[in-house]
Amino acid sequence: MVDSTRRLRLSTLALAILAAVVVEIGCSSSGAPSDGSGAGAAGGGSGSGGQGGSGGAAGSQGGGRGGTVGGCGVCPAGFVCLDGGCVPCAACPTCFQCMAGRGGSGGTTGSAGTTGSGGAGGRGGTTSTAGTTGTAGTGGTTMPGRTACGTTTCDAATQDCCISGSWQGTCAAKGSCTSGVLSCSSSASCSGGQICCATVATDGRPTAACAAAPCPSFQLCSRPAECAGGEPCTGMIFPGSPAVCDRCAGVTCNTSQLCCPSSGRCCPAGSGSCCP
Repeated sequence: MVDSTRRLRLSTLALAILAAVVVEIGCSSSGAPSDGSGAGAAGGGSGSGGQGGSGGAAGSQGGGRGGTVGGCGVCPAGFVCLDGGCVPCAACPTCFQCMAGRGGSGGTTGSAGTTGSGGAGGRGGTTSTAGTTGTAGTGGTTMPGRTACGTTTCDAATQDCCISGSWQGTCAAKGSCTSGVLSCSSSASCSGGQICCATVATDGRPTAACAAAPCPSFQLCSRPAECAGGEPCTGMIFPGSPAVCDRCAGVTCNTSQLCCPSSGRCCPAGSGSCCP
């Protein structure tokens, strides 16, 4: 009875060693899984007078944790049966049972981001209307018997146009103006073939009255035909004044001279006697 038990233990040990060899061969192979259909190893030799050992059971291909081989029982996940005990797979990373199912599946490829929509195009600007042309400077009135005075006209027979220090014109009774005074603004304001002549005082106060031609200084006008020699009717004697004949039109002076607007002569710059 003792010999039979010893022979059974020896047979079991031989099977465990054979199983370890088979596992090692499986770990070092090219990775092709075996179908586990090989026949178990033959039982150990017969003892004296004893019965020969029975053939080992066919090996099974086990993935994950081991079965009941070698008396290990059922090893927990992450362990493998080795040398009669359960050892962690970290101690035998090349063991077939530990390698089975080790590789995780690859992560899913992220979806491409959506393309942002383009911004809406701005509206075209509206075309602005052309600016209105500015009004020309105040010219002498062509109305007979009237005197241009700012934005209005005065009765040349009974009124004068009074010019204030800020160049504003207002109609007032003749002879009542205390600053600048215009009794005419062109030949149309006068009678008997007279023209409108003007002077400017040293303090800038203007004076205009009807007189016989030619004017010794400025001539107020409403059109070029009134000016001697067809001079332009474009000058002025104060801001917003009635137009005057431009006597310097077409006159060229040297670099040290200036054209005197009251006479149309070239005078030395700053000469008060030449250009009063």
